[in-house]
Amino acid sequence: MPEHDSPADHTLRLTAAVQHYHRPLVGYARHLVGDLERARDIAQDTLMKMCLQPPDVFANDLEPRLAAWLFTVCRNRAIDVLRKEQRMQPTEPTAMDRHAAPKRPALSGGAGASTGGPSQLAEQRDSIDTLMGLVETLPERQREVIRLRFHGQLAYRQIADVTGHSVSHVGVLLHEAIKALRSEMARLTA
Repeated sequence: MPEHDSPADHTLRLTAAVQHYHRPLVGYARHLVGDLERARDIAQDTLMKMCLQPPDVFANDLEPRLAAWLFTVCRNRAIDVLRKEQRMQPTEPTAMDRHAAPKRPALSGGAGASTGGPSQLAEQRDSIDTLMGLVETLPERQREVIRLRFHGQLAYRQIADVTGHSVSHVGVLLHEAIKALRSEMARLTA
């Protein structure tokens, strides 16, 4: 933390980070664990870990790479939760249980939204439902980079930091995933 920052300034920066990253972290964790309540707990744990960092560590070490750090902590926490649950369950959960598709977000009338009528809105919702279902059919590595890129809004370098892949491999995974999704959407709508 720069010398002139007061504790109040540090608190304001933490508050801004919590407000900015809470929803994306919950969404990412939900994709990983398949449950909204567990995802909220994971996101809260992640943000709490950030808030407990000393001010100088936050400012000098974390803040410059905050998004990648938060999503890495969130990912690791989600993996810990899933491992703990597997140890507690007498049988292995099915892939459907572990990777349950999230409920689709409501479409808003914000910038870029369609001004069409109810039938066009229904078509858009159907397309989103179809696309979300198709994302779940991708290989795990592709699903993860898609979620980090489009839900978490992370840059390639940040995704590489979270996943441990090289930046070029992240690009390849994203390219392959998007190509597969486009192809399958075209096939379904033909």
